[in-house]
Amino acid sequence: MRKIKNNLATDVNEKITKKEYIAFGSSTAVSKAATALNGALGGLVASTFLGLSKEAFAVYSTIIFALGFWDIANDVIVSSFLDKTRKTFGSWGRFKPWLMLMIIPCNLVVIMQAAPLKVWFPGISDTFKVAYLVLLFFLNDAFSTFYNAALTALNARRTTNNMERGYIVAIESILSSTIGACGTYIAAIIPYLLPNLSEASRYFYSYGIITLIAIPLTIWNIITTKERIAEPPKAEPPKLRQVYGQIIRNKPLMMYMISEILAHGMSVGYGLMTYAFIVCFKNVPFTLTFFENTALQFSYNYDGENYMGLLSVASLSSLVTTGLSLFLAPIIRKWIDDKILYMCTRLGTGICYTAMFLSVFPMSAHAPEQIFVRIVIWYALHGLTTGFYQTIPNLIQMAAYDYAEHRFGERNEATVSSLKNTLSRILGNCTTYATSLLLIYTGYTTYADTPELMPTESKALILYIFALCPAIFCFLAVIPMFFYKLSGKKHKQIVEELNDRRQHNLDEINHLDEKETTKV
Repeated sequence: MRKIKNNLATDVNEKITKKEYIAFGSSTAVSKAATALNGALGGLVASTFLGLSKEAFAVYSTIIFALGFWDIANDVIVSSFLDKTRKTFGSWGRFKPWLMLMIIPCNLVVIMQAAPLKVWFPGISDTFKVAYLVLLFFLNDAFSTFYNAALTALNARRTTNNMERGYIVAIESILSSTIGACGTYIAAIIPYLLPNLSEASRYFYSYGIITLIAIPLTIWNIITTKERIAEPPKAEPPKLRQVYGQIIRNKPLMMYMISEILAHGMSVGYGLMTYAFIVCFKNVPFTLTFFENTALQFSYNYDGENYMGLLSVASLSSLVTTGLSLFLAPIIRKWIDDKILYMCTRLGTGICYTAMFLSVFPMSAHAPEQIFVRIVIWYALHGLTTGFYQTIPNLIQMAAYDYAEHRFGERNEATVSSLKNTLSRILGNCTTYATSLLLIYTGYTTYADTPELMPTESKALILYIFALCPAIFCFLAVIPMFFYKLSGKKHKQIVEELNDRRQHNLDEINHLDEKETTKV
């Protein structure tokens, strides 16, 4: 481990290097590509690709819902272990060894979750499929909790400079939005690249290749990243009860976490987007006419086959507006407080999805091409807020870490991250379970292969929930932020006072490290 040098900063004010930016950007880009493809097709694995019966799908959904509450114990165990382990592993810092240990098993498990069992083993029973997915869910939860908690802690200690934090978050947000918008486009062109494979097999091989490429790039990012914030090396770790007490008394953090947990409820709408396109447009041909009754008029004839192509158009429609908002986010926050930007962002997103619902209601009164165009228009406008809510929340969370360090002398990022993830997953499990029950109730699992036969009322219900849920949860997420009191000026003053403490801690750690090296 000692051979990899200069990974622990010697100066708390040391700037992030170009190499760190490049390593972070390249690993993030590939990881976001895998996430985007999983977001486009991953939800179809259990509901469609595995060929589970309605009863088996209901059993699987219920088991996964129940297992989701295991996160309460799992996250407490993992985060407590990480925050109590104060040993610095030489130039590796505190968190890198745990990340290196978890990265390969974590990624291999998610690849196995995408295996097209229905195609490879057509005679395999529903019981085996359910047991297989439940086991992988359990393993993925264990590995990913450990990995994500350590990665969050490492990223939070990358720099003490608030502007540099903004640049890092902006890079991640730009890559996330750009590649995320292209994710469904990737899914749309897969049939042309791998025409002889089933949809399930195409997804598995594409996702597997992208994930395997991400592993070495992520390892490079972990090796290159430096820790610039450290506790005193001889400080005793607090007891778990004390840590949670500090979290509860960290009012800015609590208000932010409650808001983010409520906003996470948007996922039930996002999760239904693919299904809404399937039931509304798969095997439903229509013609789109542009610049009607002008010299520039032209038409596009959709044959009803590649619904992912339409979904990619909707995603790509927000690319320009999202890019604009990502560009504006770090500029506007120089004059407007992060809290105000956060609240305006949530309100703007809620308004866009409310307008989307109103423009397609009732569904029976609109032709398929009208529904498609209206979804695309409002999804594109939604992009104007996307850049802000991909950038600002991360900066607010880091500010809350600084507040905890200033008031209690402890950051405990792993515990905070795990607690937030636990609460988010519980709500996510509830919304996912509700989505699964909805797919069963509306008959989607019955009409998965022939969605054109699904009753119009059932199609409309899926479409309406896709639009309404993000709107409702966005409006709810604004309420807690009225009680968030950590303003930009106050945070800046806190950071200035903390820098002296942080530099002393780093000097002491590096001095002890030099003494150990001299002895060797």
